[in-house]
Amino acid sequence: MERISIQEDFVFGSVMSNKHLCQHLIQIILPELRINRIEFPTLQKAVQENIISRGVRFDVYTKDQNGVVYEIDMQVRHIRGLPQWVRYYQGRIDGDMLRHGQPYAKLRQSYVIFICPFDPYDKGLHKYEFRNYCRQDKSLAMEDGRTAIFLNAKGTVNDVDQDLRNFLEYVDNKDVKDDHYVDELRDYINVLSKDTEWRKEYMDNKTHMMFHDEDIRAEGRKEGRAEGQTLASQPPRPKGRGL
Repeated sequence: MERISIQEDFVFGSVMSNKHLCQHLIQIILPELRINRIEFPTLQKAVQENIISRGVRFDVYTKDQNGVVYEIDMQVRHIRGLPQWVRYYQGRIDGDMLRHGQPYAKLRQSYVIFICPFDPYDKGLHKYEFRNYCRQDKSLAMEDGRTAIFLNAKGTVNDVDQDLRNFLEYVDNKDVKDDHYVDELRDYINVLSKDTEWRKEYMDNKTHMMFHDEDIRAEGRKEGRAEGQTLASQPPRPKGRGL
C-alpha cells in the first residue's frame, strides 16, 4: 500500500475532522493559549456574501470555548499572493462572524493558519506569525484580534517547541519517532486507509486533483505563450544615446 501523506488536502481534512486531533494541533501551534474545547471542526466550509463576490472554501474551520475562530489550511503550492489570500480569508471570517446590526466590538479573535511544505519567506523559521503593529512604534499593537500564521515544514531555525517541530517534520514526510501526537496521526490515517468507503473517496479525490493540476499547468502554459506573443509583437525599443 502506498504511503498516504497528511500533505494531501483530502487526508488532512479527514484527520482534522477528529475533534481531539484538531484541538491538539491548534494547541501545539499556539501553546500560549488555553484551549479547553473546540466545536466539531467544519470541513470545506464555504462562505460567499453574494453571487458577485468571490467566495472562499476553508479547509478546517472551528471555534474554541471563547468563540475564537481558527481556520487551518494545508497549502502545498507556493503560489503568488499568499499574503493577500490570507487577507481575503480574514475578511470573509469577519463577515461571517458579525451579524447585521451587531457592533464591531463583537468581533472575536481569529487565526488563519497556513501549513506549508515550503518556506514562504526564505528565513528558515518554522513559524511566521503576523499581527498589526504601528510602524512608528512596534510596541503599539492595533489589537484588532486578527492573526495570520504561516507554518514552514522546511524550517531550520530553533524557534518553536519540539512538539510543533515534530509535527512539521511529519508534514514534510520525515520519519518522526517518539512523539505521541504524530503516532496518533499515523494510527488514525492507518485506520482510515482500511475503510473501503474512505479509500474509494480518497482515490476519487486523488484522480480529480491530478486532472485539476494538469488543467492549472495547461492554463499556465497558455498564459505564458500569450504573454510571449504579446512581447514579440511589440516594436523594439530605441536604443538610448551614450553620454
